[in-house]
Amino acid sequence: MTKVDAGTGQTEILSRYLDKDDFLDRYIRRDGSEEDCRLCPYYGKRWSCPPGLPHAYSYLEKYQSLCLVALKVNYSQEVRGKAKDNPEYADQIREEVYESAKRKLLMKLLELEKRIPGSRTLGAGRCILCEHCTREEGKPCRHPELRRYSITGFGLDFGKILEEVFGLPLLWAADGLPEYDVAVAALFF
Repeated sequence: MTKVDAGTGQTEILSRYLDKDDFLDRYIRRDGSEEDCRLCPYYGKRWSCPPGLPHAYSYLEKYQSLCLVALKVNYSQEVRGKAKDNPEYADQIREEVYESAKRKLLMKLLELEKRIPGSRTLGAGRCILCEHCTREEGKPCRHPELRRYSITGFGLDFGKILEEVFGLPLLWAADGLPEYDVAVAALFF
């Protein structure tokens, strides 16, 4: 586990090595995942997200193992207090801390891909390489060589992964910020 001072809290990186077939068999949702994705504001608006993703089993068939990486951003009580009933502040903190940390995680995983021939990353949520995705304009991706599909877009049960693999419950906050936010990415090899 790596801890980094995030200014407003603390960022932790947790990782686990898993067998790819066991992982997919255990965590791919057989029903409802497409419906869940349709509820997301990025559905059909990011090249990393559904619809149109390949099937997970065929896309990942050549890999044997994976390193699953959880990025956990802990928010201090002070920050959570300021964010309560202040959605603009909560959004600002998420952008400055959580989204920034997700971008760094993606770039590190892409660096590892270069060092591990034949490996492939699945990103933590929607693609965050560009501020505005060209998919909304019906244009091709600006960075197809860097774009990676979303781990959740493949229908993987995010909450179950967090609980069973990392021992973390998925938290929500009706107003403000939860105690922590978590993003999960993977490097298949």
